[in-house]
Amino acid sequence: MRLWLKSFACLCLLLLTWSAFAGATLLEYLSPQQLGTRSELVVRGRVQSSESYWNGKHTKIFTRTRIAVDETYKGIAPATVEIVQIGGIVGSVKVTVHGALRWRPGDEVLLFAEPYDAESYRVSGFSQGRFAIERDLKTGEPFIRAPRPEGVQLLGAPSGGEERAPALGVPLDEFVSHALGHPAAEGVTE
Repeated sequence: MRLWLKSFACLCLLLLTWSAFAGATLLEYLSPQQLGTRSELVVRGRVQSSESYWNGKHTKIFTRTRIAVDETYKGIAPATVEIVQIGGIVGSVKVTVHGALRWRPGDEVLLFAEPYDAESYRVSGFSQGRFAIERDLKTGEPFIRAPRPEGVQLLGAPSGGEERAPALGVPLDEFVSHALGHPAAEGVTE
């Protein structure tokens, strides 16, 4: 009887642990400097469009987002960068991937990107390599804000996975310099 009770208790503990992560995408935390090292391309730009499509075998749905590049910090970027990620809606079929990015035309973003194929890129660290840019209303100076995608658990992140980049208030150029390892990045912490 005791063995059965211990087995039942272990099963309950396992189910509770699993349920905490069941609706989440587990990702290894990447610091801003790790994103900078891993990425082939780092750009600032605006979302132009976003559309979902079936793959060639009609087994997966992907979303293609086009970013008009305003400034390149690393790599050689074309005038428009194409970002591909899994998930999206085609007709009446919706594929949801927890933590997948949502793109809104007109949003200004800082992107850390890796090659996806010969013509497109993916966001480095799944969703960790996209930062919203907000501007000071008086000066127009750009600041970064780290996204908080729903359904993502960051393994190994400081502060229990909640903080993965400086909060709003860090100037864009200072954050990029820090991420790319330039000595001019003072006051940016991880």
